[in-house]
Amino acid sequence: MTDRGDRIERPTLPHRRARWVRLGPLGRDLTVVLAIKFAALFLLWWAFFSHAGRQAVSVTAPRVEAHLVPSASPEQSPHANR
Repeated sequence: MTDRGDRIERPTLPHRRARWVRLGPLGRDLTVVLAIKFAALFLLWWAFFSHAGRQAVSVTAPRVEAHLVPSASPEQSPHANR
């Protein structure tokens, strides 16, 4: 007799393949499409939003205010009045 208490059981490859076959064509298609979409989202995040090699950007309150709040005088406004 063997003692199975100290042996860690992992699903074997045939068991995983059986689960994959059991999904059916729609389930397999959805799984593949979702995996591709998550990979594409990760690549987009990595390319544009990860700050691994970039310097920290410091934004001060006066710069934000100057950008968001329009100037009071119409002479300084770049837009034409119609």
